[in-house]
Amino acid sequence: MKVARNLSDETIKNKTGKSTDEWNKIIEDFGSKNHTEIAKFLREKHKVNPWWAQIITNRYEWARGLRKI
Repeated sequence: MKVARNLSDETIKNKTGKSTDEWNKIIEDFGSKNHTEIAKFLREKHKVNPWWAQIITNRYEWARGLRKI
């Protein structure tokens, strides 16, 4: 998912209302390491549209070494 890796933090914040660090903290506090659960949580609890929920989840996983690039 090359697009997700190339997005700037400024773009993430402009499109979602939060920075990558803020999203990562929210996901850490949520406590799940399961991709599907995280994306669903972002969609349902934080009203993130599905595409951005996937982007945020993938970036979190890359940052934590949970997903290979």
